[in-house]
Amino acid sequence: MSEKKAAVAKPKKKSAFFRNGWDAYIWMAPSLLLILLFIFIPVILTFYLAFSEVSTAGLVRKFGTLDNFKFIFGEVVFKRVMLNTLIWDIVIVSLSMVLSIIVALVLNEKFKGRKFVRTVLLLPWATSGLITSSVWKYIFDYNYGALNTLLMKIGLISQPINWLGEANSAFMCMIFVGIVVTIPFMTFTLLSGLTAISPDYYEAAQIDGASFWDKLFKITLPLLKPAIDVNIVLNVIYVFNSFVIIHTITGGAPADQTATVMTYLYKLAFSRNKMGPASAVSVIGFVILLIFALLYMRYQMKEETE
Repeated sequence: MSEKKAAVAKPKKKSAFFRNGWDAYIWMAPSLLLILLFIFIPVILTFYLAFSEVSTAGLVRKFGTLDNFKFIFGEVVFKRVMLNTLIWDIVIVSLSMVLSIIVALVLNEKFKGRKFVRTVLLLPWATSGLITSSVWKYIFDYNYGALNTLLMKIGLISQPINWLGEANSAFMCMIFVGIVVTIPFMTFTLLSGLTAISPDYYEAAQIDGASFWDKLFKITLPLLKPAIDVNIVLNVIYVFNSFVIIHTITGGAPADQTATVMTYLYKLAFSRNKMGPASAVSVIGFVILLIFALLYMRYQMKEETE
């Protein structure tokens, strides 16, 4: 027995390096390095340029000035740009959320061809945003657009409509495209949340005589809340920073009346060669999203404590 005990190998003690958990930082080092290079450093440089006087050649002449912000707030079109961005974000996220919940509930049911429908729904999200926007620009075209042709053939209109000719109609068209592109991601996120809900809840509700609406508002939506929260946070940031749709379809025309923060920023930096004011717009957008994130986190923490 003593020989057998002696033969049993004692577990080796971990070194102080591994006991203190420093090995985790080694594994995280590549990701942390990428975050530093492609997120933190550009953010710091953007703030630096926003508070500096930058020449047309990109040379920083003076740091510690608010001239860039004065220039931005002095632009007449900037108020319209901020209003457009607010409408763009709220309408796309809210309508996409409602529609995505409906689509996810439908796709969660068993029916013939469900896999095919799910695949088709994924295409607008998987396809390049530039390609999708270009296709929709062709559809809305006044002269040879497919939308005008279809509406005229079925007799809804007698002559072509210039969908992209006026600011309000063009902006509504782009919001429609934004919703179409956003729904697939939201739907599949919600669908994953729906599949995680146990059928036992619905069986118990069925026994109690609960209606469809009772199940929806008292079981499905409360249990789906984590997925809804993730969708809201990610898509508010994503839609706020969206650029391709507006840049491809109208480019902010006419006269920046359909521009958002991202397209206006791009025009300042690369068309008007004003890197300082463009950096100031970036800082304003960053602060807006930061405030939203902090308020949303506070709301979530308040709900958890109640």
